Amino acid sequence: MLVVGNFAPAEAVDAAQQVSQMLNFQSLPAHSHVPSRMVNIEPGHYIYRHMGEDPNMLNNAVVATFYCGMVTNPKDRTTMALLVQIAKDQFFDQLRTKEQLGYNVGASTNSFGSGKLTLDMRVQGESNPTYLLQRIDSFIHGFRQTLVEFDTVKFGALVESIVGKANEQLTSVDAEANRMWTPIYKGTYNFARLADEVESLQKVRLDDVLDMWDRYINPETAVAYTRVDSQLWAAKASYPSATDMTTWPESILALAGCLESETHMPVDLSDLSRFVHTAVMQTSADALVSLARQYPVANSTQVLDETASGWSKIKNALDMAMNPHNQHALQDSETNFAHIGMYQTVEGKWVITDVEKFKATQALHGLAVPVIKLIPNTTAFNDHTIV
Repeated sequence: MLVVGNFAPAEAVDAAQQVSQMLNFQSLPAHSHVPSRMVNIEPGHYIYRHMGEDPNMLNNAVVATFYCGMVTNPKDRTTMALLVQIAKDQFFDQLRTKEQLGYNVGASTNSFGSGKLTLDMRVQGESNPTYLLQRIDSFIHGFRQTLVEFDTVKFGALVESIVGKANEQLTSVDAEANRMWTPIYKGTYNFARLADEVESLQKVRLDDVLDMWDRYINPETAVAYTRVDSQLWAAKASYPSATDMTTWPESILALAGCLESETHMPVDLSDLSRFVHTAVMQTSADALVSLARQYPVANSTQVLDETASGWSKIKNALDMAMNPHNQHALQDSETNFAHIGMYQTVEGKWVITDVEKFKATQALHGLAVPVIKLIPNTTAFNDHTIV
């Protein structure tokens, strides 16, 4: 029980005792406590797909989750916070404002228990999930240069802004209670975590942010690249089969989905693959016109019109199919997931077919380790009483 406010230690203990007497509860025995331990996913690129059940739902959604550093490491936490601050506005501007892929677009960091930090990039919109993830990949492919060219003065101002916000005085008892309850809930009892993060923030340099990007997120340089793509498909969307995913590159599947959305007709993947194979000899504009003639829904002028959002997506998908980014050379996993019904895409990504079976193959992170000695009594911390 946490008692926060203008209480003396004796008053806090008395309040706890009154609550205990009124509720008349008993503590669970130690063996009944189920510790919260996070799955430690081994390096690799994984896909989890789910088909929506509402036939009227038009939107698809994706979340690309990158596992980056440890939540227990202050430098990892603060470096990730700075990375997200730099990336999120540009991610939104590119995928939401310029490409208009959906109304829910964002990048954020998350953490669970004593496990790893994650960078989550999410997009919700009417485009097929394979295409949405391809556009996230395109952003990732170009973002490293943004970090390389990022202004050091602007970076310093960003650090000062985050430090200033962290040092702001809390304006309510509820906010103070939430700040203290978090380390209790997580089992770390690190009530000085905010001070540790402020100290770490002041030491982080732009090179540290670039190093984190290269170590965990950049598929061309990450040694232990660990990523999970979660896909939610609208019930009416053209859902690629397991055979499709093990036969055709994702860029072909993404292009087919965009074409089917515009033409409202099924696309033969073999024919489309042959078209892309021959189109690489053409310019991007000529290839797009040829594609429009093979899948006629518009004349050439409309196809080349930048305001035609549907064909703008098809143009992007065609460009990605004709000029695919270098695929990350995925490490051979120590586990062959085929025995639990999973299968690999052309790019070597494992498709999760049963979450519980997949989790059962993975190791677990250890439990949170308290940073201070637990005392079964009352103790004062920053003029607040903790029981």
